[in-house]
Amino acid sequence: LELEPSPPPLPTPPKKTSYRPKASSLPTSLVRTIQITDNNHENENTSTTTSTTTTTTIPTTVILQIFSDRIFLSVTQLNGKMGSLLVCNVEESIIDNSTTYHVSTLLGSGTSRGGGGGGSNAEREVSFREVFVRRLAERITKHARVMAGVSEETILGGAEDGRGVIPPLVVGLGLKRSKGNQGGGTIMSVDNFNVVVDAAIGLYEEGWRICHCGGLVGMEGPD
Repeated sequence: LELEPSPPPLPTPPKKTSYRPKASSLPTSLVRTIQITDNNHENENTSTTTSTTTTTTIPTTVILQIFSDRIFLSVTQLNGKMGSLLVCNVEESIIDNSTTYHVSTLLGSGTSRGGGGGGSNAEREVSFREVFVRRLAERITKHARVMAGVSEETILGGAEDGRGVIPPLVVGLGLKRSKGNQGGGTIMSVDNFNVVVDAAIGLYEEGWRICHCGGLVGMEGPD
């Protein structure tokens, strides 16, 4: 009885190599949604000087990502759409004890579609967005100074490697306009402006604590 030789064993397929980023290289990411109230004067009767006020609630989502070399904040009321993208770089001078905020647009025109009102409203909307970003940068800069152990107004002068007091702040803004007002509506009331800024800064401070909590590991408490 003759036996046929067994076939050679099949080659073992190479193992697939998978890579996973280190936790330290990932940004700290937080998301929070707040509700702000918008009063829209939609139906005005000038002959009787009466108006109908409609109150609506606008969900506003704030997204934070803290990277090693920059801070990203997104404030959107457009169902997750980022809108315009702006960046603010902060410079300090120990010579004249001044702080300079450089705000520029990276993506988008800075105006919303259907805003109406012509060029003056468009310029006003661009200015609003720049003021919004600068206010965030001012609050984050003051927080950095306090965390460094000095007062909010004390100039730190930046790091030795040329970095400023805070990394570049990148902000995405997708904001709705109030409906029904003459001239295409307003962008946001002062009260809502402060509410959104406070929410964004609160989220940043929470993210900052998460980023820096590793520095407390291994420290001994008081006896």
